[in-house]
Amino acid sequence: MQKDPEDKEQGVIRKDAKDEVGPSGKASKGGRAESASVRNRNIAIGSVAVVALIALLAFIIFAALEKSTPPAATEETEVKTEAQPTISNEVVVPSEALPALKIEIVGVTQRSAVAPLLVTGAVEVNQQQTQTVTPLVGGRVERVVVALGDRVRTGAILAIVASPQIAEMRGNLRTAETRLSLAQRNLARVQRSENRVAVLQAKAKLDETESTLQRVRRLVELGAGAGKDLLAAEAAYKTAKAEYDFQTNIALSREVQQAQAEFETAQAEVAQLRESLGALGAPLDESERGNRRNISLIPLRAPISGAVTERLVNAGAGIEAGKPLFTIANLSSVWVIANVPEAQVGLLRIGAPAEVRSAAPGRNAIAGRINYIDPQLNEDTRTARVRVEVPNPGERLKAGMFVDVGFQVGVVGTLSAELVVPSEAIHRIADRTVVFIPKSEPGHFEVRDVQIEGEVEGYSRVISGLSLGDRVVTKGGFTLNSLLMKGQFGEEDEEEKTR
Repeated sequence: MQKDPEDKEQGVIRKDAKDEVGPSGKASKGGRAESASVRNRNIAIGSVAVVALIALLAFIIFAALEKSTPPAATEETEVKTEAQPTISNEVVVPSEALPALKIEIVGVTQRSAVAPLLVTGAVEVNQQQTQTVTPLVGGRVERVVVALGDRVRTGAILAIVASPQIAEMRGNLRTAETRLSLAQRNLARVQRSENRVAVLQAKAKLDETESTLQRVRRLVELGAGAGKDLLAAEAAYKTAKAEYDFQTNIALSREVQQAQAEFETAQAEVAQLRESLGALGAPLDESERGNRRNISLIPLRAPISGAVTERLVNAGAGIEAGKPLFTIANLSSVWVIANVPEAQVGLLRIGAPAEVRSAAPGRNAIAGRINYIDPQLNEDTRTARVRVEVPNPGERLKAGMFVDVGFQVGVVGTLSAELVVPSEAIHRIADRTVVFIPKSEPGHFEVRDVQIEGEVEGYSRVISGLSLGDRVVTKGGFTLNSLLMKGQFGEEDEEEKTR
């Protein structure tokens, strides 16, 4: 077994120490001092080794951390690069799948240049759908059925009015109806016995003259009678025959004619009274009139459906004919009165589209059209009143509300026309605005960047990227967009697998 040099050295020391031991077996003072020095030196060497080992470990850790930092930065850069992929400039659709896409292609067109005109306006009720309810007779209000703000339908009762005029007219109607009933029964009676006596007398006279004529004619044939008697008998017979025919064919006798005249007069009077009451708004239903105790009452009904915006009367008030009592407005559509400056009013036309926006948050624009332009300017503001009729679903717009009104007007100047393309042909991919343009080869579509500005009636104005006559994809463009993005993501996945 081989010994370490240190052991050898210690062996020498031990030997020397033994040599220094005296006769009594104890080491001398010089040997103990040299042994302590050796131990101190060994401790110092061990401390230096530990410090060196700690320094080496620290260096290795620091180097490892420093070495790992660049890959992290590189990975972050790669992530950022992958977040913004490069989009291909062409989409290819297999020929067998092309018919299923039902792609429609239109050309870039040109139209008169337009620009937005923004002005302020105020909401008003549509006067063409607003009715003022007025009674046609005077009287006293018995009861009011509706309150301010109530919604009513056409024909709904608003109030009940007691009118002396209505009471008098209903009394006259009942009298006329009674007279009509009597005239009708009298006419039926005389028609059953018309001309009966006169006809019977004429028939008896005819029979008598006929017998006389036959007897005289027989005597003349036998030679016992004179010819003048035969002529007289024939004349009498003809006269009786004419009287009988007259009495038989006459339509009405004097009594029947009188009864018929009375019936027709009563019938006309009843019809006239009924029409008068109907024009005044009084009900004509037989059961309703028969069950009513107070014949002076007349209901005041709503002429249209809408909201009660005015109530000017209470129960017990005396009213006059023609005095307004209620106002009903149909708020399904309203008017917006826009104040257009003098310099721009000449650019607007009746029927032109407009957009109305209210100041309330979350409210979308409401489309309307101009239906009136005031020919007279306001002398103080130098503006013209332009009326826009807009639908009002849910009654979002209230009368008196201030709104912003936008018009699309023609551009005055050298730019008299502009390129437009259907808005459905525009697609946005990341920060790009593109259109798909068909190539000469079927199924191949170019992805072209364009710059657009504004949209009017489904068309977007083209600033750059297209020319007049270029063709773009409208219907089916969304599918091409999906295929483009799908192809790009597929390429990235392949690259990721390769890495």
